[in-house]
Amino acid sequence: MRAVLVRAGFVAIGTIYVAMGIVSARVALLGARDRVNGVPGALRFLLERPYGAWLLGAVVAGLGGIALAHVVRAVRGPGGAIGRIGLVFSGLGYAALAWTAGGLLLRAGRRARGVALEREGVSWLLTESWGAAVLEAVGVGVIVGGLWEVVRGIRGKLLLRGDVLPRPLHRAVSAVSRFGLVVRGVTLGVLGYFLIRAAEEENPRIVRTFGGTLDAFDHTAFGPAFLAVVAAGLASYGAYLWALAFLRRRV
Repeated sequence: MRAVLVRAGFVAIGTIYVAMGIVSARVALLGARDRVNGVPGALRFLLERPYGAWLLGAVVAGLGGIALAHVVRAVRGPGGAIGRIGLVFSGLGYAALAWTAGGLLLRAGRRARGVALEREGVSWLLTESWGAAVLEAVGVGVIVGGLWEVVRGIRGKLLLRGDVLPRPLHRAVSAVSRFGLVVRGVTLGVLGYFLIRAAEEENPRIVRTFGGTLDAFDHTAFGPAFLAVVAAGLASYGAYLWALAFLRRRV
């Protein structure tokens, strides 16, 4: 049962990343600047598709399933305390994403409040004497996680079975997956950089969500061209998660 929930979760998260890549590509290539970028934009994009309510409902169910699987494994599965804590936090993160998607599905609000809520949390954190140190540590952790994904992408550590697909197709899937891992890792690294800057300058307005980071990419010297590459990478990472759902070595 747990394996089914995890696979459904991979499909759901992969769908969000593919949608995020499509929305970002529209911003980069078509100048669709009225669109909300990042996860909120991806969820709205899914809702606007034919049978969008059913599609977004399936995503919510998949996210809820993988959240439940992580929490159950943390409580009943093998592993040490650190691993269990990591599983709990992962489960809570997936549950929060499912809540966001479910709120949009139920028309709980027209505007994305992710940036405001995140900055409110950081503002509270920075009022504490220990808050800046904690925020900086989180930023370092996010950067380390991003670097780890870059390394996995470069080295091809994909956890995909090689005995299911024909070799040429497997190579194509591997190439797309490695590109996606590298791009997501770079994006996480930039997210962590903004967290560290916010801690050092004690300014919560510096914090960026995933969408805010993509907007920052769009305003670099390379502009829309760089954002288009990142968009392709996010969609590739989503395809990698789809591949994990069905080709993972162990679940």
